[in-house]
This record gives sequence, structure tokens and C-alpha cells, in this order.
Amino acid sequence: MEHGIVGVDVGGTNTVIGIFDSSLTLLEKVSIQTLKPNLSQKTSNPAEFFDQLSGEVMSLKDKAGLEHLLCVGIGVPGKVNPGEGTAIHAVNLGYDNVPFADEMTKRLGVPVFIDNDVRNYTRGEAIAGSAKGFQNVICVTLGTGMAAGVMIERNIICGSNFFAGEIGHDIVPGEHSACNCGKRGCLETVASASGISRLATEAVRLGKETIMSEFEGPIQSKTVYSAALKGDKIALEIFQYVGQTLASKLVTASLLLNPEIIVIGGGAAAAGSYLLNPIKEVFLEQLGPMQPLITVGSLGDSAGLYGSADLANSKYQKSKSVKERTIL
Repeated sequence: MEHGIVGVDVGGTNTVIGIFDSSLTLLEKVSIQTLKPNLSQKTSNPAEFFDQLSGEVMSLKDKAGLEHLLCVGIGVPGKVNPGEGTAIHAVNLGYDNVPFADEMTKRLGVPVFIDNDVRNYTRGEAIAGSAKGFQNVICVTLGTGMAAGVMIERNIICGSNFFAGEIGHDIVPGEHSACNCGKRGCLETVASASGISRLATEAVRLGKETIMSEFEGPIQSKTVYSAALKGDKIALEIFQYVGQTLASKLVTASLLLNPEIIVIGGGAAAAGSYLLNPIKEVFLEQLGPMQPLITVGSLGDSAGLYGSADLANSKYQKSKSVKERTIL
């Protein structure tokens, strides 16, 4: 019976779990709500979530008809030390020095490897999605928060302190909204699904003329997208502002790293051309023929699963090879 490889993508709102065969073909996947503490608190041991996650992994294994697991890869938001398997700091989850890999290994009984969720998203899009075949890539995810993954010559960049790609905490001039990191005016308070929701909610509160004021319940990024589809002026202006703001930061990143392609992913990327067009306009104006290809991710919420599974399989095979050489 073939052993399964599991890929997990932990998000600020939902966690997606997928199980793959040895050739990294996705067999089954499921999405669950991410259990997290009150954001005014921090935890170094989200035991309830670990228990839920391990139970879902084993259930998925059974559903896929696999007898055993080989290894598990997990993408976790924030600052992650992949070598130690520790989630050092995740502001949107309340994590503080969480021994993620060790705790999940105890529960599952197989090797567990972790890395930052956007780095794993980048791996996924590079092996099976929009960035397949490219050597130099920037992937940006716009979800509860926002960050970037950087691949140079097919190597994922972690940085000297595992903080490479956290562009979401770069300050936007003129913005003063509070960020979960404790600062004000961070890019992710604008260029993220939650940022788009905030801008729309603020527009309604200020009495601006928009059909979004007629929607029941909290305004979400998909609410703004629905309004844009109907030609709502305020919704269109929000996407224009978000796209231009994000583009101004990505132009700088492009001049520094010279990527062949920039992939936009995450929930807010579903806005498609409403978000991409203003980004492309800024790039055309500032970089002209030197601009990289700019596109949306093609794997949806499976990108992080592919990347996490690839991370786990690569590290497992490498450790297995080292052990075999040691024995010899």
C-alpha cells in the first residue's frame, strides 16, 4: 500500500489540508476553520488546534484509502524557523515560539516539516502553477494578512532572520490604520482581504454613495468585488487604490530582485483584473519593457498544499539519504 504525503496550509481564517501520493498528485483535500486564541493573548502551545489538525489529517488519510503516512509539510504564517520547526511569531494567530513540528510529530508519529506559508505557496506555484518553469519568482498572497515569497534561481529565500518577504509590514505613507503587528499604516492594512474590507467599511461609515451600504452583515472583500462587478464607483476606486499601493512596493522589490514573474494569490486575488490592471499600469509606467510578467496564481487554495507536500518530501528524502550514507 502506498504511503501518503500530507500538505497543510494554515491561514489566519481557514486551514486547508491535502493528501498526495508519492508522485505529488493531490488525492483529497479538506478545509477547516483555524482555531486561534484571542489576539490580545499569545500562546506557545495551541494544543486544541494541534489535536484538531492531527485528527483531520488521519481522517483524510483514511478517506484517501492509504494505510500509512510518509511525512507531513505545513505552511504557517509569520516568522518561521524551518530548521527548528518553530513558529517564532505569527501576529494574526497569536503564536509566540510554538514548537509546531515537534508537537505535530508527537501526534502523528511521522516526520513533520514546517516553513512560512507564503514560501510554501511560492513552492507550489513554482512546481505546479503559474510560476512553473521560471527561475526567479515573487509570489504575493493577499488574505487575512499579506506577505511575499521570493525564489531566486529556484532557491527559496528565508533571509538572515527568517523574515524575508514580510513586505506586508512596510509602512504606506498617509495610512494610519492599526496593524496586528502593533504598528500603524502597514501595507497589509491596505493590500489584503481584510484591508479591502476595512476600506469599504470606512467608505460606508463616511456616507459615501455606494451599493455596499445596502448589503447586510460585515463587508468582506468579496462584497467589494460583487459591487465592482455592478460598476460601483467606490468599489472600483478601492481596488484601484489597493492595486496602485501594492504595485508601488512591488516595483521596488522588482528593481532589487529582478524577477521574471510576479504571482498574486490569496483570497483577494479573486478580484482578477480589478486588482491586476492598476498593478500593471504602475509597472508599465515605471519599468516599461523591463517589467516582469504579472499574473494571478492558478492553484487557488491548493498552492500551499503542493508547496508544503514538496517541502516535506524533499526534506524527508534528504534526511533518509543522509542516514543511509551514515550507515554505509
